Amino acid sequence: ADVTFAELSSEDIRAYVDTKEPMDKAGSYGIQGIGGQFVKHINGDFFTVMGLPMHRTSLAIAEA
Repeated sequence: ADVTFAELSSEDIRAYVDTKEPMDKAGSYGIQGIGGQFVKHINGDFFTVMGLPMHRTSLAIAEA
């Protein structure tokens, strides 16, 4: 999936970093958390961005 962020000011970035949320994220943001407010558009599956796409994974396991 491709994620497009809104344009962020230095103040926006600093305020987000100050929340400490990005400190334990592989991509430095959590779409299901505070970082989600910066996402302008997702092209693809939301669950691919958030984490493991559970529905597709469960179907693949069932077919195995």
